This record gives sequence, C-alpha cells and structure tokens, in this order.
Amino acid sequence: MDCVFVKARKISKSLKGNRGSAVNYSKYLDRTLKGIDYAEKGKLLSSGIEGTEESPLAFWKKAEERELQTKRKDTARFAKEYIVGLPHNLPIEEMQKICEIISKELSKNGRVVSWYLHEPDFEESSDERNFHSHFLLSEREYNSQKGIFAEIKNRDWNTKATLQNHKKIIGGFINERLRALKLSEIKIELQEDEKIGINKTENQIKAQKANSKMLKKAERKIKLAEVKLNGLGRNERQLANAIDGNSKSDNGLAEQFAEYQKLERTYSDFQQAERLREAEQRNLEEQRRRAEQERKEYLQRLEQQRKLEAERNRQQADEHKRNNKKIDNGYSGIGY
Repeated sequence: MDCVFVKARKISKSLKGNRGSAVNYSKYLDRTLKGIDYAEKGKLLSSGIEGTEESPLAFWKKAEERELQTKRKDTARFAKEYIVGLPHNLPIEEMQKICEIISKELSKNGRVVSWYLHEPDFEESSDERNFHSHFLLSEREYNSQKGIFAEIKNRDWNTKATLQNHKKIIGGFINERLRALKLSEIKIELQEDEKIGINKTENQIKAQKANSKMLKKAERKIKLAEVKLNGLGRNERQLANAIDGNSKSDNGLAEQFAEYQKLERTYSDFQQAERLREAEQRNLEEQRRRAEQERKEYLQRLEQQRKLEAERNRQQADEHKRNNKKIDNGYSGIGY
C-alpha cells in the first residue's frame, strides 16, 4: 500500500526565514514573495481559503498583527501548518477537490484555513511524484463577520489528540476519492516538526540529564569565571610566589589563588562538556539523516512493488483476453 505524509509544524516569530512571518510565508507559498528564486520550486497549481471572505494575504496580516499585541510577541505563534502529500496518480482536479474538502473540515469552530497546492520541485534530489499541499491554520478563533479574533486561544487545537484526529480525517478524504476513481488506497504518515527520537537506556537518559544540568550550571558561572580569570591571570605568578610567605595577608592571597585554580578547572570542564555535547549533537544528526534515508528507501520500495503488481495484473489480464479469444475462435470453427 502506498503512503503519503502529513507533516505538522508551527509558524512563529521565533523562527528564522520565511516561517518567521505568516505574511511572508503566505507570499512564499503562493510564489509572490520577492527575492526568492523559484526556478527549481514546484509551481502553484491552485489555492484557496476557508473561514473568511478576505484574501489569504489580508487575513494573515491581520492575524500577525493580533499576535504581536500579546506579551510574548517575541515568540508569538502566528499559525499552524500541515503539509499533506497527495497521491501522484490523482488528476490535478481531484487534488484540488481534496484540498477544498480538507480545508472546510479544518476550518470548523471558527478557524481560518488557507491552502496552497504545489507540484513537485524540480531539484535533482526531489521526488517527481511529490505533489503536496500546504494548509495554514489560524491559532485563534475568528469572527469573520465582525473581523475580530478570540481573546483566548483554543489550546485543544495543538494537542496530539487533535493532530491524530486530523490525520484520520485527511487520510479518509483522500482514500474516499481514490475509491471513487477505483484506485488503490493509501496510508497516512504523521510527522511532527520535532527531532527524531533515539532509543536510550535509563542510564543514558540519566546521564544526559545530569550532563545538561551541569552545562546549565557552568553556563551561569562562565561569564563570571571569564571576568575573574582575566583579572587573576595577570597576577598568577605574583600570587604563587606570595603563597610561600607566612604573613597573615598571605592567607587572603592563597584563597584568591585557590579560587582562580577552581575557576580555571570549571572553565576547562565546561569546554570539555561543550565538546561532548557537540559530538552528541552530530551523532543525533547523523542518526536522523539515516532514519530519513531509510524512510525514503522504504517508500521507493513500496512504489516499485506497486508498479510490479500493476504490471503483473496487466499481463494476467492480457493473457486472459488471449485465452478467451482462442476459445471463441475454436467455437466459431466447429460446424453443426
């Protein structure tokens, strides 16, 4: 059975690039954002909006302005995005119908949804079957008649239960159209915009937490340590020589020197921990890359199996027709 994906991610001011603005991202999706080379990007095949009579650009300008009025404007979330992969063997008109049906369902309960249907990208690494649609969902309920947003966000919209429910709904709509066209059904993969989880033992998890705690503690002290190191480093030799004395003032100098050595060790430990953290991060990135590659290869194998099965069915049908024709010819040659 073929499978397509449903990927969920946020549009927030805290993000870099186009996804840091709902307005810019909307322009990017409809291929009107200036300064972007769309030569290798898939063209916009169709688009629309549900939940308001306004244009997508006008609505997202209003939504972005509303979120920037909150106390957390530096990390304001403007929208939720679903990227839905569509079966490549569907006609474009059917893909558009599916997008319209999905957006109407997602726009229930006062939510505004704009959608953008794209053909596959033209990059060498892109899959030529990757027809897909982007759905931008508002973070607040919207009264389209009055043109105002709800004061409080609907937190249920961002729960895992809601995502799973939307996954089933989207998969159901797609398979409904496939059945109507007498095509093979698909299964839906749900992807969230999070790091791929790596299986770890309990001891590994505890060690990671301890390492993270140590890093945070070291980070809080590092600035102070650097300042003191700069000052104490210049007097290191003087302090070392002064420790050999027996005067009362030597005790204070000895304490300062001991503090210097402690700070120096802390700084060295922090650097070592930072190197370990970077190495672990590289390892995780490599594992994520391999997992993604394995997923792509799995999907390719599924597609190859589907093509082989279709070819076998075609050959069997042709063979059946030939046999029937021979039988018919045999009967026609018999005289009565």
